[in-house]
Amino acid sequence: MEPSLNPLKSHAKNEKRSEKRLKKNLLVYNDHGTFDLLGVSENISKSGMFIESPYSLPVDSEVILALAADSDLYRIKGMICWVKRPGDRFPLNTSSGMGVRITEAPGDYINYVEYTRYEGSVGVEPMHAPGNAIHNE
Repeated sequence: MEPSLNPLKSHAKNEKRSEKRLKKNLLVYNDHGTFDLLGVSENISKSGMFIESPYSLPVDSEVILALAADSDLYRIKGMICWVKRPGDRFPLNTSSGMGVRITEAPGDYINYVEYTRYEGSVGVEPMHAPGNAIHNE
């Protein structure tokens, strides 16, 4: 039996999300020695994200991302799980982009996601850390 050619179906069948994604629009840079703007996150979690982008990277490619959140920059390692292109099995009015599974993230990023989930559930004002910190694993 041939495997599914639809990357979303094979992703959904083989790997269930372990947690709900948060809607969060953050700038995402491809960190490969220089920072090139890759796109904007549509949603994030501790284990993955969707990056809305006119660019696409090959499925199964490893990436190092820099995610700009408030005044912080988080370096995250991940793998491209699937690519979404309008007109390519998707309606033309959908966003193009990539699904990323996070393989390594600094503790401060995990805390950021947890705090964002908490502030959304209780409606508190976000705290902004002073300075422009860069967080590595």
